[in-house]
Amino acid sequence: MKPIYLEMNYFGPHAHSEIDFRALDEAPLFLISGDTGAGKSTIFDAMTYALFDKTTGDREAREMRSQFAQPDQRTEVTFYFEQGNFLYKVQRCPEQEVFKKRGVGTKTEKSQASLAIVDRVFGTEQASLATKPVDVASEIYGLLNLSAEQFKKIILLPQNDFSRFLKSATNEKEEILKKIFGTAIFTTFSEEVRNQYTKNNQENAALDSILQSQYSSSVWTEEEAKALEECPDKEKFEKATEFLEQKQMQESKARDLAKIVQHQVETVDKAYEDALLLEQEFLEAEKTQKEYQEKIAEQAALYEQQKEDYEARSWAQQFKDILRDLEKVEKELEANQVREADYRSKAEQEQKILGEVKKREQDLDQKVSEFEEKGKGIEELTRTITQAEQAEKLIRQKKDLEKKIVHLQLKQSETDVPLKEAQVKLDQLQKEILDESILQEEKDALSRLKLDFHQKLSPLAEYLERLKQEKQVAQKELNFAEENITTLQQDFMLKQESYQEKRKLRQSLMIAQLQKELEDGLPCKVCGATEHPLSHVELDVSYDDLKAAMQQVDEAQEAFAAAEERQEKAQSELEMAQKQAAEKAETLQEMEQKFDQAYSQFCQAHEGSFPKVFSHQELNIIFQAREDSYRQKSTAQKERSLEKEKLSVLVENLEAERQGLFQESDKVKAQLETVAQSLAEFGQLQPSQALKEQKAILRQEVDNYYTECQEVREKIIALEKRYAEQKAKHEERLMRIEEQKLKLQEGQRIIQNALAAPNAWANDLVTLKNWLTEDKLPEISKFINTYELEEKRLNRALAKYEEKLSGKQRPDLTELREEKQALNERYSQAQKTVIELSNTRQQLETTVAKIEQILETQGKAADKAREMTKLYNAIAGKTGDKLKLETFVVQHYLEKVLIYANQHFINQLSNNRYRFELAKESANKRRDHGLDISIYDNETGASRSSNTLSGGETFIAALSIALALSEVVQNSTQGVQIEALFVDEGFGSLDQETLQKAMTALEQIGENRLVGLISHVEEMKDSIAQQLRVEKVGDGRSQVKLFSK
Repeated sequence: MKPIYLEMNYFGPHAHSEIDFRALDEAPLFLISGDTGAGKSTIFDAMTYALFDKTTGDREAREMRSQFAQPDQRTEVTFYFEQGNFLYKVQRCPEQEVFKKRGVGTKTEKSQASLAIVDRVFGTEQASLATKPVDVASEIYGLLNLSAEQFKKIILLPQNDFSRFLKSATNEKEEILKKIFGTAIFTTFSEEVRNQYTKNNQENAALDSILQSQYSSSVWTEEEAKALEECPDKEKFEKATEFLEQKQMQESKARDLAKIVQHQVETVDKAYEDALLLEQEFLEAEKTQKEYQEKIAEQAALYEQQKEDYEARSWAQQFKDILRDLEKVEKELEANQVREADYRSKAEQEQKILGEVKKREQDLDQKVSEFEEKGKGIEELTRTITQAEQAEKLIRQKKDLEKKIVHLQLKQSETDVPLKEAQVKLDQLQKEILDESILQEEKDALSRLKLDFHQKLSPLAEYLERLKQEKQVAQKELNFAEENITTLQQDFMLKQESYQEKRKLRQSLMIAQLQKELEDGLPCKVCGATEHPLSHVELDVSYDDLKAAMQQVDEAQEAFAAAEERQEKAQSELEMAQKQAAEKAETLQEMEQKFDQAYSQFCQAHEGSFPKVFSHQELNIIFQAREDSYRQKSTAQKERSLEKEKLSVLVENLEAERQGLFQESDKVKAQLETVAQSLAEFGQLQPSQALKEQKAILRQEVDNYYTECQEVREKIIALEKRYAEQKAKHEERLMRIEEQKLKLQEGQRIIQNALAAPNAWANDLVTLKNWLTEDKLPEISKFINTYELEEKRLNRALAKYEEKLSGKQRPDLTELREEKQALNERYSQAQKTVIELSNTRQQLETTVAKIEQILETQGKAADKAREMTKLYNAIAGKTGDKLKLETFVVQHYLEKVLIYANQHFINQLSNNRYRFELAKESANKRRDHGLDISIYDNETGASRSSNTLSGGETFIAALSIALALSEVVQNSTQGVQIEALFVDEGFGSLDQETLQKAMTALEQIGENRLVGLISHVEEMKDSIAQQLRVEKVGDGRSQVKLFSK
């Protein structure tokens, strides 16, 4: 994956910033600089957000919206990147507040995202891959096979962090590597084991605490608690069981005593209850005697009086119906006499009105013949009115038809003009519309052109570009090898001269030493001569001088041999570089010829003019122009076809309308001729309205006459009926009056005879009526019945109590009550003692059961706790190697990183001097170890701590680990190759020589990928040609400027 173009709108401090990474690909390195807080890291936030909807820090995506952004200013990131043979465009907008489209105020707009394949930056979309944030995330993962965290670790290397990482302790490295390689499952397992181990210890301590609290519980007496405290732990449970058994025996004895007292209480309670019942009977007898005196003896005189009054009133009841009937007859007689007079008066009035109405009937019968003639005149007028209305209707139809003919003629003339205009336009469009086959051929040609380009030319062009880059790399490696061989040759010559000089010096010293040892007459140890002419020359040569010279010769010889070996190796590398450069040049030449041939065939196979020399940009312009031309023609064709269809429909509608007008005009003319003929058949007639008025006058007169005749006849019938009814009612009332007078006389005779009888209780009518009106019989009867029933009930009760209490003595309740109370108090005290002993026994049983349960639990948990302790010690690094499980797992990943760094980076950057290895043991003998990094020095043949490296060596080592970690993370995820790398800081502490060395190393890396350096170092600003500067412009805003020196 290679970044191509990035655009940020209202993202962080960037109101609108664009970065074209293609312009930074001309040199191996480019610099990103700017003030602190200007927004350098926001660039990486934008790329990470566009791809994964996350930032490189802890901030959420919606928090990246610029603080100065207004609701009408949209926060958006657009990122173009290459992957394989395609250019992708991803756009994202976070959740943000924007103006409402309708009304006032703002609304929260949800996050949006899209992913598409495009032909170029700002070019045409060739395929839409996703239009929703969740779908974009899925597609990006499918393309890159990387998560957001992995992408950040691969593309952005914080150099200072890796310098600290190199020298950090094992526990610090462990935390970093756990996050990078996702070994949280082992951390979780270790935490669970540690928690379970702690939990077991806490549970055991808690059980011990609970056990001791049970032995010291307040349920034990002071003596029992003291005995348990002094008793050994192994015997405490038996002692507690013994105390429980003692409490159980005490409770049993107390329960037996309580049962004896309870039997005594029950005996006294029975005697007391019997005494209460007897006392109640004595009280009931006294109450009954008192009630008899009040209700019977004292009410006897009133009872006799009420019996006599009851007999008199009962005698009066036989005359109640007779008196009531007499009163009723008297009232009815008065009412009938009034009604009889009213009926007689109404009958006389009805007879008078009937005579007057019969007189009017005779007058009307004399006018019958006159109104029969008027009826015949009405029938004649009806026939004449019908003919007049038909004639008037025909006249109206004639006028309407004449107007309609004129209207149709006008519409015909109005239709002719638009019909001719539409036909002219239709003919013109028919000429302008292209043949569909021509457009289809142009479309097919364009598709073949793009298909051939993407399938044939584009892969070859990419391969050719990659060969050119490889040739440049090979040429740079050759140049480096040539420079290196020249330097090594010079070094070899110097080492050779030094060796020869040291050798000559050693020889001269050896000769001087031998000369010094010569003696006359003795043979020379070298030549065997016995004469020594120069032996008299004294030279000041000591054995130490000779030894130092010999050591210098040995050192010079070793340096000479090492230089010779390096020269031979460099010569071999030079020959290899020359061979690779020649092979790359030959392959490139063959590929260029093949590409030129393919491009020539491409130009010949397709119509149109193409650039003589292949240019991806010019071809894209040609493709775009052809696409635009086809699109314009296609759009114009569709518009003309649509206009043609509309005009065709308009012409058909206008012709149909014109034909319909002709047909309707002929039809109306025929109707007009028919109406004129029908109208000629009628002569001269009066207007129908005048005839109708005459008819209405006659009709009113005739209707009034016949209506009055009918009303008179109906009135005579009604009057005769009412007269007969009134006469019948009058006669009926006279008969009722006579009958009522006879009934009244008979009733009065019966009452007078009863009052005059010797056994009568009253002699006057007023007293009789009063007795009947008061109606006191129910009240008197109730009193008499109640008195007699109470007398019988009380007599029986008195006899009963006299029989029951005969020979019995009244009991002394006070003495019995005192005895009962004393026994109850004694029983309560015994019961209280039982309850107290029972509660204490239950508490002791619960306590002893808990103690037994705790002891059983402790026994079961002992084996489990021992196994857990072994597992915890192994995981926590408390065994022999003192290596924790988490450290062991992370150590595996760190070894992979160090191996990769040794194979690809550290050897090259240190001229084959250093390589990484894991320290076999901690330098300070601390328990947490296993991730300490040592440096093996090839020159000394020994390992040493990374803390002994100089500043420049530390930078190179940290850079090697950072690059290796990026590659290992990428390879472990099986993700795509990320052709970009950004190194953050770490350059400020380097001297000039080390900085230059680091720059050279980074330039070598930059040959195969886009490398950006984030730094404030002025020397780098002066030495790196391509730069991105992030500058603050005020109000929290920043801008990005790209320039080359």
